Amino acid sequence: MNAWRKPRLVVFAHLCNPDFVTGAEKLTAFMLRELAAYYDCILAVPGEGRIAADARAAGFRTVVLPLPLAVSFYLGLPHWQQEVLGGMAGEPFRQLVRWLATEEPAAVVTATCVHPLPAIAARALGIPVVWAVMETMQETAHTAHIAAFMGAHADRIIGISESVLAPFKLADTQAKSALLPPSWDERELRPEEWPLNRESMRRMLGVGDGQPLVGFIASSIYANKGFHHFMEAALAAAARHPEARFLIVGNPVDQPYFDAGLGMAREAGVIDRYRWIRYESRIERIYPALDALVVPSVAAEGFGLTALEGMMFGKPVISYASGGLAEIHAATGNTERAVPPGDAGALAAALIGLLDHPDQMAGIGARSREAAIAAYGIDAYRARLQAFLAAFRPESMPRAVLIRGSGPAIYLRQGIALRRFASRAAFLAAGHRFEEVRQVPDEVIAALPHGPAIGDGASRGGRRRRRRVRRTRGGRRAGRGRRRLRSRRARRLARRGRRAAVRRRASRRIAGARRGRHRRATGGRGRTARRTRSLARRH
Repeated sequence: MNAWRKPRLVVFAHLCNPDFVTGAEKLTAFMLRELAAYYDCILAVPGEGRIAADARAAGFRTVVLPLPLAVSFYLGLPHWQQEVLGGMAGEPFRQLVRWLATEEPAAVVTATCVHPLPAIAARALGIPVVWAVMETMQETAHTAHIAAFMGAHADRIIGISESVLAPFKLADTQAKSALLPPSWDERELRPEEWPLNRESMRRMLGVGDGQPLVGFIASSIYANKGFHHFMEAALAAAARHPEARFLIVGNPVDQPYFDAGLGMAREAGVIDRYRWIRYESRIERIYPALDALVVPSVAAEGFGLTALEGMMFGKPVISYASGGLAEIHAATGNTERAVPPGDAGALAAALIGLLDHPDQMAGIGARSREAAIAAYGIDAYRARLQAFLAAFRPESMPRAVLIRGSGPAIYLRQGIALRRFASRAAFLAAGHRFEEVRQVPDEVIAALPHGPAIGDGASRGGRRRRRRVRRTRGGRRAGRGRRRLRSRRARRLARRGRRAAVRRRASRRIAGARRGRHRRATGGRGRTARRTRSLARRH
């Protein structure tokens, strides 16, 4: 009896940074681990990095496929279609198509809106697609068209917040959409070590027991993360509470912007109250040391994983009420600490309000943790995931084996190879219907190898196709083929001409022999004899 094997699923990560892990990468890695209970998962990454190494260490198979991204999808730019076509024209896309045709996974998951090529390739091959959207797409005149395109190339759309899913309601793809906020596995965070981690980290930072530590955490520090807004709020809080200390954690990808933010504290003469850690892979070493967390993102966050992390470690969190951050504060009963986006004064007031009542901060953090577990804990996540997978069922979806490009030719896909039907009659004779044929990009047709044609005249059509392929592969080879073809025709015509000349000479010899026999039989009374006697009489 054969043992049941889990169906294969490929998760496409859009990033794989070697030095740090972004929020989207964390979400992708977490989803991979949770899906492993149902699927034999493969992680596809654009390059080697931390999440790939962690996945391999956990026993997952990884593959590197360096695919270009379409940032215009996130920004809602007018050239988004040109960006897609440019990505499909390259060798990485052809490599992706061939790899998917070889692997034949039960389904694929493509992470973030800027990663369309896996969805396009899988959809063309008839492989079910789940598009996991993890960011709030900027709203422009083109956003609805982009969302409609994504819906057309996905069987299901997962959004980590209502903010993320908003464009897909406008694009009439709501029926395909499902809400799946992120979560965490408590065991991986080692809660039994948190008290010791708090003590050791604060000692390393030089922060005493009576000094509240306020944190700003971002994998990458740049303008959208609101670092300058944090610095303004921190300076206001430092003026009222000189005992407060401030911890910055993150990699400054815009160094002048980062330096300008630190310069604000330097000019105010309080730079000694700030600490900076570029990166820490184990968040359970950072969060326990904090007393409060500020998440001042000025761009709408898809979710706001940093805010959720702060709450799950039992810390009061102050945020701008933008995108998914507003949803987190509402779900956990913390709306009074979600201030209007971009209002640094309100941010400072909320922070000062916390520092004014240090005896209440621990209680606020504990209640936030309980509410976060109820709304976003692992049990809630797994219940949502099970409901989604029960409705998804990729094994019940029909696979496309009949495809066509922009031309009239119809192909049967057999594994990685395509076979062209030689005629309409051959297609119908094979028992197929034209409504079963899926229209796919020409780049997919070109990416796959072509086998022998199917049906009447297949061999002749195959020879014509092979000649066309040879001509496209090199002008010189094509030229030699044409010259050989012309020389063969010339030799054939020459042979025909020589045979006709031989026949004409034979006919003349036969006719001459017949005339000779006739003269002998008539005694020279023929036309030639009469002409000879007439000439004799004239002379």
